[in-house]
Amino acid sequence: MIGVYFAGFYVIFYNFNSIAGWNKYEVLFMFTTSWLSYSFSCFFFWSPMRDIGELVHSGKFDLYLTRPISPFTYLVLQQFQYTFLPRLFFSIYFWIYSLQRLQIHWTATRIIYYSFNLLSGFIIFSAITVITGTISFWTVKSEEIVSLLTDNNYGLKNFCDYPVKIYSKEMQLVLTFIIPYALTGYYPVANLLEKNLPHLWIAHISPIIALIIAIIAYNFWHIGIKHYGSTGA
Repeated sequence: MIGVYFAGFYVIFYNFNSIAGWNKYEVLFMFTTSWLSYSFSCFFFWSPMRDIGELVHSGKFDLYLTRPISPFTYLVLQQFQYTFLPRLFFSIYFWIYSLQRLQIHWTATRIIYYSFNLLSGFIIFSAITVITGTISFWTVKSEEIVSLLTDNNYGLKNFCDYPVKIYSKEMQLVLTFIIPYALTGYYPVANLLEKNLPHLWIAHISPIIALIIAIIAYNFWHIGIKHYGSTGA
């Protein structure tokens, strides 16, 4: 599936020289930057948050409440999603491949900036996944919601694999401030590549947004735990 995705990417750029002023290697660097954060996040959180609805529905989540560690920690440690490792390896390979073909002048400041944005991307993806999974405490089954917002094949996450300039202003607003996937790749990479951003300040807010959404996810999870009533009892 991942190989097909990259094949499709090269088919697009075989027919078009650029997308919204971004050439093949710039787009590749942009979405592999986002994919690195996404793959690490999904390795830890995708499976637990996808399956939590079934645990709540069956009443098996009660077992997690009796463990000596927090139910969240136990849930994550029990269900690593190893199927995301190939995606991670592909991301690293094409990230290096694209980086070698771009003329980015790396300074200490830029390395720190880029590293912070990678970490922020990881936090943003993780927090959104946790929030969507936590909805299961009210709706019982939230697999569709998790997939809609976080699945890279057909979910909203897929929208940030290309420059957000190609979308409507409404969609750009959604991807920047509501479901801020554009902050995981497009804006920080556009800043590194010295693209003309109409609002340059947006390229610097990823750590702030990541902190805010992490706090929201943390509190929402604990509200969900308090609200939980075993459906299997």
